[in-house]
Amino acid sequence: MNYSFTYFNEFGDLCKADFKVNEYHSLMELLFDKYVEEWGDCKGRAWCGTCHIEILEGHLTQTIDKDERQTLLVIDGTSSKSRLACQIPVNEKLNNMVFKIKPRS
Repeated sequence: MNYSFTYFNEFGDLCKADFKVNEYHSLMELLFDKYVEEWGDCKGRAWCGTCHIEILEGHLTQTIDKDERQTLLVIDGTSSKSRLACQIPVNEKLNNMVFKIKPRS
């Protein structure tokens, strides 16, 4: 089954992405491979914050682990809706979500 989500890239352009469950390990990998977003300096370890997103519509149910929480505390421009795309699994919970990629600070 195919799913999709909507996001605003770092330039503010509205984009739509299609995916299959477990097609990629993380949202960061999906966007990097399919849509050429240049990010992931730490290769998905939740250390660098380059894959910072802000959820605009929808909700993720998995909890934020301590590495992700620590990184979100030290990068600029975070909010209660901030997450790191490298820590978000590609599953049906992403379907119909809307988020924006936060520019590097």
